[in-house]
Amino acid sequence: MFEQTEESDLIKLAVSGNHSAFAELVKRYESPIRSCLRVRLSNIHEAEDLAQETFILAFNKLSQFDIGTSFGAWLRGIAINLLRNYQRKHKALAVGGNAELDDLINAQIEHDFNSDIETTHLDLLRLCLAKLNTDMRTLLMEHFSSGYSLTELCKKYQIAHSTMTMRMFRLRQKLKECVENKMSA
Repeated sequence: MFEQTEESDLIKLAVSGNHSAFAELVKRYESPIRSCLRVRLSNIHEAEDLAQETFILAFNKLSQFDIGTSFGAWLRGIAINLLRNYQRKHKALAVGGNAELDDLINAQIEHDFNSDIETTHLDLLRLCLAKLNTDMRTLLMEHFSSGYSLTELCKKYQIAHSTMTMRMFRLRQKLKECVENKMSA
């Protein structure tokens, strides 16, 4: 319904109360926001929850968005702030902890982040995933999308843990090389 609608028009419609327009904005940005959070969290379910919170908060604060600015960057800012709050609340306090290192890493990630590059990388990754045989693609999806641990996958496929870790390593390497080759082409 809104696939061809300009982003600024969708935002105006959503501000005026059109839930379908906001749903289209979510559809356009859910993958980059989820990716942004997944690379920073080890638990996929926590990343999904924070992504959902990001869109809820964005919907509630949509009237504060400046239409002349980047909507994706605004959403990422919300996601990163929610992530920081989450980490602050759930982080174990260690004597001599490395909060400064965490801040430097997060600052570097934010500095290096470019939504166009990330979207390109995701598109290339999807192409490379499609080239894998079905069994390997299923294995990756079970681990990274469905959240199966390596131990659970070892039990499911009845293979040794070392075999599974090597298989996953090789698959990640293969995907990395494929994406890098496509980027340089």
